[in-house]
Amino acid sequence: MRKIAKSIEAVSHPHLWKWVSEFGTVEIGHCHQTRSFIRVFDEGGLVWKGRRDYPALDAALADAEVGVSRWMRDELGITVAT
Repeated sequence: MRKIAKSIEAVSHPHLWKWVSEFGTVEIGHCHQTRSFIRVFDEGGLVWKGRRDYPALDAALADAEVGVSRWMRDELGITVAT
């Protein structure tokens, strides 16, 4: 079986990588409706939203990583090995 190397994003943001690989999507960009810069969706809708502004994209991704990891743990009972 051939091994697939994980991208740096999968290494630095394992919960987000698992989320977009198996569960849903991540939207990045300002949204006037949710008043957030980054949002995470599953087939039922919004499951997490970030703050309105971040100093850098890395900060937004780090915040989403924490939010998604908590949601996956609390709602799905899933933790991703880091």
